[in-house]
Amino acid sequence: MKSRVVEQDTHSIVRSIESDLKQLQGKSLLITGATGFIGTYLLESLALLNDSYSTSPCRVVGIARDPQRLERTAPHLLNRQDIQIRHGDVRTFEFPESFDYVIHAAAPVDPGALRRDRLGAVETIVNGTHQVLQQSIRHSVKRLLYISSGAVYGKQPPDLPQLVESYLGGPDITDPAWAYGEAKRYAEVLCSVFHQSHNLSVVVARPFTFVGPYQSLEADFAVTQFIRSALRGEPIRIEGDGTPLRSYCYGADLAVALWKILLRGKAGCAYNVGAEEPLSILELARKVVSATGAEVELTIAREPVPGQKPARYIPDITRLKTELGVYPKFKLDDALARTIAWARETSTCKVDNPLDSSQKRRNQ
Repeated sequence: MKSRVVEQDTHSIVRSIESDLKQLQGKSLLITGATGFIGTYLLESLALLNDSYSTSPCRVVGIARDPQRLERTAPHLLNRQDIQIRHGDVRTFEFPESFDYVIHAAAPVDPGALRRDRLGAVETIVNGTHQVLQQSIRHSVKRLLYISSGAVYGKQPPDLPQLVESYLGGPDITDPAWAYGEAKRYAEVLCSVFHQSHNLSVVVARPFTFVGPYQSLEADFAVTQFIRSALRGEPIRIEGDGTPLRSYCYGADLAVALWKILLRGKAGCAYNVGAEEPLSILELARKVVSATGAEVELTIAREPVPGQKPARYIPDITRLKTELGVYPKFKLDDALARTIAWARETSTCKVDNPLDSSQKRRNQ
């Protein structure tokens, strides 16, 4: 059964951009990374759209290394005639047929997994994107959306409030920790070359930081770690000084932005996707604790350095707003509340009742 939160989100997505999504009626779409956080949100909105236009649905093929993930997260999507999920490695997978649209979302994103296998991540991003671009030319794809990352900008200067698409910074290529961002950057170069050399209509989305249903709470992102610990009644430890600034966009707002970029974005153009309201990692942790109602210990590994400006990772989404009319709808408090409600509703991780956790500590 579909989560109540996801059902509400899906209706919100389709209602807000139904006139744009109508372009997909009777068309075909390939999604790589179809069972991940982004891919599942896109499949959910397509399923609802097709239910509304059952006589001319959009035919969807999803490619994933782990097709069985949907059995755990969204089994209701598996028995549909309009959606096929196939196993495949994006680096070698060949399109089974021609498609009108392609969304290339396949890439490793969990920071822990990236640290363990940076070379594998680079090969998947670069070689996978090259394969998708070649297949798109071979099969005369009309439009391709490449989902890149805000990591292409490298380290944001602490006195630069927001990162705009024209910013010319980049990852430190001498530091393996930036392998993911540099791989995404090179994949964007491939998209530009194919756009110019082969007249392939490519648009690029650069997502920043997000939270929402279908995001793995076992991942090593700060927000998922905090939610996981709070729901389990475990202590939350910040492994820095708590000052770095981030902005968190909700999954449903991300889906709206991606559909808009695919269907309305300017070919050859990149669009930042995210939220613009900054908050510190410490503030995020406190918000998660408040949203869960948990009584958990919150500790910080070290004190801030006096006079040192905090690190930032904040997008400027002016282009997204002015060119495509996309404005994030969900504030962070609502995004956290909805994500936590989804986790409890679906038992995504072992959840303790806050009162039970409090009682346990009193008994220790």
